[in-house]
This record gives sequence, C-alpha cells and structure tokens, in this order.
Amino acid sequence: MRYVIGVCLVTGFLVWDAASNDGRFLGSTVRELSRLAAMVRL
Repeated sequence: MRYVIGVCLVTGFLVWDAASNDGRFLGSTVRELSRLAAMVRL
C-alpha cells in the first residue's frame, strides 16, 4: 500500500508540474540526473 501511495504522489506532482510550470522541475531534474550520470561514467 505504501508503494501505491508513493506512485500516486509522484504522478500527482508530475501532472501538477506539467500543468502549472510547463515541466520546469521535471526538466531540471532530468538535466541534473544526466549530468550526474556523465560524471559517474568518467
């Protein structure tokens, strides 16, 4: 049940971010994860 609540919270945040902020938080998170992955590969 905890996982269902967690997935619902994450999904709700992503929908809110896309609707009200044009995906600004999601975009910055993806950029940071890409940057960290590039640092790990080096």
